[in-house]
Amino acid sequence: MFLLHNTFLLVRIRLPPHHPLRLLHYSFSPNANPPPQHPSTAPVPAPPHAAELWIAKALASAALLRPHRLPAFRGLDPSPLAAAAAVRFAPCAAAALCIFSCLHSPPLSLLPSEHSYRHVISLLCRSGRHSDALKLFDQMMGQSGYFPDAGFFSFVAGSCTNAGLFDAAATLLAKGSQFGCHIEPYAYNKLMNSFIAHGRVQDAVALFENWIQEGLYSPDVWSFNVIIKGVCRVGNVQKALQLVERMDEFGCSPDTITHNILVDGLCRVKEVNKGHEVLRRLQRHGVCMPNVVTYTSVISGYCKAGRMEDAMAVYNDMLESGTRPNTVTYNVLINGYGKAGDIESALGMYQQLMLRRCPPDVVTFSSLIDGYCRCGQLDGAMRIWKDMVQYRTQPNLYTFSIMIHSLCKQNKSEEALGLLRELNMREDIAPRTFIYNPVIDILCKGGKVDEANSILLDMEDKGCHPDKTFI
Repeated sequence: MFLLHNTFLLVRIRLPPHHPLRLLHYSFSPNANPPPQHPSTAPVPAPPHAAELWIAKALASAALLRPHRLPAFRGLDPSPLAAAAAVRFAPCAAAALCIFSCLHSPPLSLLPSEHSYRHVISLLCRSGRHSDALKLFDQMMGQSGYFPDAGFFSFVAGSCTNAGLFDAAATLLAKGSQFGCHIEPYAYNKLMNSFIAHGRVQDAVALFENWIQEGLYSPDVWSFNVIIKGVCRVGNVQKALQLVERMDEFGCSPDTITHNILVDGLCRVKEVNKGHEVLRRLQRHGVCMPNVVTYTSVISGYCKAGRMEDAMAVYNDMLESGTRPNTVTYNVLINGYGKAGDIESALGMYQQLMLRRCPPDVVTFSSLIDGYCRCGQLDGAMRIWKDMVQYRTQPNLYTFSIMIHSLCKQNKSEEALGLLRELNMREDIAPRTFIYNPVIDILCKGGKVDEANSILLDMEDKGCHPDKTFI
């Protein structure tokens, strides 16, 4: 009885009003509701009795504030349920790890439960303490012999992926599969997508092929789409075509997204004819129909190659198929005609955009302005610049660059300076060196060296450093 009384004296400690351990008093009250569990954690065991709750509260308090008093609890022989409750109701990840370590190490050396492991690991992951989480994960499997299910493997690997720990996530997924966990393709796909997004395409491809070879998982259509998009991004279209051929081995069929990725990849490497052939094949077979993205990719490829007649032929096929063009489609055509110096056709596409009620955006107006400037029609460019206000569209850095460069080419330094001042007033745009260069150049050529120096100082104040032109 004396031992029990002496033990509970541990929790009678004066704490500041906002001390985290005050949360324990609430959390361990018999009538308190337990905090919500993370969906990836193990099911919560049956709630302990009131006596065990008080023991759990005392254990948690002692572990955090008086660890040297923990030996006093040996006479109480705390149950694993009380130990799990002490960990589960800790106010934060750091406290949970501290309590877990104290209770399951000498002098108490209580047997940790799987629930405790999973709960603390989940808290550590959500708190960004992945190094501690992975150490505890290895301890759970190595020392305690608990083998997490596929859902928990996927959760920890996904958390590592979100934190940028891609190699650790790959190791976890491989380990889970080796232990017979059937981890869903989603976890693998997410990791591959993250590798690719961070420029590690070759690593993603190597993992993909290794996983398939070792039978760690069966890829789905999304898996192939992710990896095909990655190899297309680095221009390896031949590898993309090989991957499409392999889809049948795993019971997958290319869908519209697969074809869109492939068409875009072909067009990006200037194989627009092959991209168009893929589009025609889709039209003929009708298994998965092309959509606005498919058509727009081919149109864009032809526009970049300066083949506007072919681009318009695909556009007309698009209309005949009943596929509705969107703003991106018209922007591509407007830009293509503008770069070809055919401003009339560019305006015709702009009219089509308005007739079909596609909302113009900054790219639409910038492309028209660029087209006018290429034709030397600055009045038309300025008219479009003013039209942007009507549609509540703000010019971006590219729009300012087009206008300032064109004005400088026609020796209209005052107008160029006016736009540069307007740009400098915009807090949402960071000026770049290439914007200032033509203005400084025209001022120097006009003998306005003091004004040029003033612009140069403004430029440096904005964090832009002179390039080789003015050094």
